[in-house]
Amino acid sequence: MKLLIDENISPDITSRLRTLKYDVKSIRECCKGYEDEKIVEIALKEERLIVTYDLDFGELYRNFGASSLILRLRSKNPSIVLKYLLNFLSTLKEKEIDMKNKLAIITEGKVRLIG
Repeated sequence: MKLLIDENISPDITSRLRTLKYDVKSIRECCKGYEDEKIVEIALKEERLIVTYDLDFGELYRNFGASSLILRLRSKNPSIVLKYLLNFLSTLKEKEIDMKNKLAIITEGKVRLIG
């Protein structure tokens, strides 16, 4: 799975995902300051799952269908966020869930999958 990490996500998470051999592109590294619509354009073109804290991507998903994962965790501590993210990615792989044109919202209590 190819990931597009929004600039609001800690670079520690990006680094750890790369260490774990995920295909990761970081907005912070390549395109800092891009408007959300431009990020969606990149995600659609490169078939990447957007990973973000930004709720606006829920609306952008509805408008453009960009695969998105919105993290709604109380803590933004990289180790805690990474735990939830890796668990979600592992579940996708294990259950062979295709995230194309889907929106996932992760909270401490549940994962909501739309699409």
